[in-house]
Amino acid sequence: MDADRFFGGLGRGRLRGCPAVVDARGWVDLDWEAGGVLWSDFADKFGFRAGTSSKDWPAIAEPAPSVVWDLSPIFAGAYPGGFLAGASAVAGLVLGTLQDCTDWYETVVFHDWVHPSGLFRPHAVDEPQEVSGWDTGGLFPNGDYTIFVGRDHAFGILGHPWEQSLCVFGDPAVDAFAARNHGVLEKILRQRDR
Repeated sequence: MDADRFFGGLGRGRLRGCPAVVDARGWVDLDWEAGGVLWSDFADKFGFRAGTSSKDWPAIAEPAPSVVWDLSPIFAGAYPGGFLAGASAVAGLVLGTLQDCTDWYETVVFHDWVHPSGLFRPHAVDEPQEVSGWDTGGLFPNGDYTIFVGRDHAFGILGHPWEQSLCVFGDPAVDAFAARNHGVLEKILRQRDR
């Protein structure tokens, strides 16, 4: 299959010949070149900058609309059942939001700022725990960023492990997340309206 067709036009012709193999859990591994193209597009559009210090936050130029949720109660173990229960609940919100924003056959781009980017098909799994590494940057930003964006950058989710925050942006994601969040996350750190 032609990579441009598979990626929905991402890369504007620069990804021809990339293999696209979806594994049993919905992941498409990309090589450094293909992942680099997608990463550059994301970093350029959103101005990504990594940082462990508050002077470097937020990690992206948060688009409108966006809502940035406070994850510090989860990290502090204040969620009923403790850290793992809270992380699992947030991962469920992230997965469900991605499923609400995509059709069953669609993929979203998953970015890792130090490893090759990839594609993820949210409908390939039913539970967050089916996603390899769900609790360490996959669906919850524990020790690494969680970065998912729609193929056209119209929506996305960025979890920041050092700010302990979750930025949900774009109309479909903001609406889907709000509809699913029934008291899991309560405090909003920042918000940009439509």
